[in-house]
Amino acid sequence: MTIAWSGVQRPVACREQDAVVEGVRLHYVEGPASGPPLLLIPGQSMPWQSYTKVLPILAERYHVFAIDVRGHGKSEHTPGHYTFSRLGEDVVAFVRDVIRAPALVSGNSSGGIMALHAAALAPSWIRGIVLEDPPLFTTELPRARDTWVQGFFEHTVRTLPDLPRYFSTLTIPKKRGVELMSFPRPLAWVLGGAIRRHQRLYPGAPVDLAWLPLHVRLFVRGLSEYDVDFTRACAEGRMYDLDQAADLSRVCCPALLVRAASFVHPTLGLVGAMGDEDVARAKQILPSLAVEEVSSPHVVHIAEPTRFVGFVDRVAAAARAA
Repeated sequence: MTIAWSGVQRPVACREQDAVVEGVRLHYVEGPASGPPLLLIPGQSMPWQSYTKVLPILAERYHVFAIDVRGHGKSEHTPGHYTFSRLGEDVVAFVRDVIRAPALVSGNSSGGIMALHAAALAPSWIRGIVLEDPPLFTTELPRARDTWVQGFFEHTVRTLPDLPRYFSTLTIPKKRGVELMSFPRPLAWVLGGAIRRHQRLYPGAPVDLAWLPLHVRLFVRGLSEYDVDFTRACAEGRMYDLDQAADLSRVCCPALLVRAASFVHPTLGLVGAMGDEDVARAKQILPSLAVEEVSSPHVVHIAEPTRFVGFVDRVAAAARAA
């Protein structure tokens, strides 16, 4: 296939396929063999297409693989079996059984926690990691209960799979002030109508609305293919079975932590993946950890694709020199 999504600067030929690893079917896309292997892991609810902005550039330098995490996209749904430890094991198994060579791994958000655990579990298979705004230490109990994302998870569980209802009742914290900002009502009305129309015309297909901005298009598509039990596992705490400090202490490959924009809301707590204290703690545990702060939103590879590619290149160069 040739990727031809909005926001993609030039086409790149990729192959979509499935592989069964550790008894679970994972869907993934593979680029041409242009260099060392690189595995890309999207964040929660996002499909592999999250990386379409950076794939053309990365495919010139790396043998790129981008996966749908279990419970996402075309990968198998495994309700009742979502934990960070199991997801990290999926990464190790994919590198070992599909890529079949030590790989660089970059994970966004929850994908970053997966990449970190894989590096701790299987140092001989992971050459370097880019942790793209992962929720370090904020996805451990009881800390997870004290962040805004807990309410966001509860909203997701309460409203999905009814996408129009999800967007019409979604609220987002504002950086200034204490009130919540609703998803713009006119946009929610237009989006809800478009989703219902798409679902009538293409029953069972992913909801893909090409006229939306890329990040919103991907979010809608991802949610339309998503196993809501993945979020339920977070809301209930079932997902959080790792000691992330222990994982950091076991990392022996080059590692780069990217921290995106965040702030503390006066009543909702941390809005974002990490606070200052989380970054400082990570650096204290793993002194070799490189840290980059960006002012862009959570999905850096969409908001700042050129800078993201530079982060990958930086870790790749450190892995070559190691």
